[in-house]
Amino acid sequence: MRSNQGSTLVRLLTAIVMLPVVLALVWIPQLEIAFVAFIALLVAIGLSEFFAIAYAKKIATQHAAAVFFGVLMVVAAYNSPAMLNAALVLGVIVAAWIQVLRSQVSLTALSVTLWGLFYVGWMPAHFVMLHGYGKGLGAGLVTFLIVIIALSDTGAYFVGRAIGRHKLAPTISPKKTWEGAVGGVVVALIGAVVAWYIDERVAAAPLPGWELWHYALTGVLLAIAGQIGDLVESMMKRDAGVKDSGNILPGHGGILDRCDGYLFAGPMLYYLLAWLPASV
Repeated sequence: MRSNQGSTLVRLLTAIVMLPVVLALVWIPQLEIAFVAFIALLVAIGLSEFFAIAYAKKIATQHAAAVFFGVLMVVAAYNSPAMLNAALVLGVIVAAWIQVLRSQVSLTALSVTLWGLFYVGWMPAHFVMLHGYGKGLGAGLVTFLIVIIALSDTGAYFVGRAIGRHKLAPTISPKKTWEGAVGGVVVALIGAVVAWYIDERVAAAPLPGWELWHYALTGVLLAIAGQIGDLVESMMKRDAGVKDSGNILPGHGGILDRCDGYLFAGPMLYYLLAWLPASV
């Protein structure tokens, strides 16, 4: 019990230190370039963690090339979605070519390298595009995303502990339950409804001005995407026999451990905006 309390305290202290830094980068306009650099740093560290997981499986990947193009994708996303996709295509071609030149004939190694580029490069680069979204909504959208995924994680944890009985994915993450997953979605839905209420009542709120059902649907989809992202990272670690992706964040593990849900939810929100354009 004492060990669990200590771990929880460390997690809380880390969050207390990190949260003001992240919010400052998100909300202060003069720090826009610093926000891009921050996402690029997270991508570089996240890719290093990803390839360390692959190395635990004795998979020889193109680590250096993937990290380079992962960071390039974040920078490209600052310019336009087309530049981001161009950087992804270039990264895929170069990483595959390097593999051929080195005569590393391995479908597994090539697949892992390209998945890393997509998973920890292309997907988080969408945070940069969300932050730069037109009509001055960027900071609000990123904050909305952070809050919804945090609510989903918190709801899943506490509901799962309280009433969880049916295992969600016992071979991947034995502690997760269907009850917890549903609880996380419900709590995220409530958070999205609160965001709608704030948007309705506060004229200057940097939110997309959707109707109630738009907010509700978005909250549900983001929660589901975030939970799938969590399970995908757990699956990779389980397969490689590692507990955490890293130890850079005391009490939380690595960057991938902390950001796994956001990797899937970020692109989800960005493309939902294409389907449900902001109305302000």
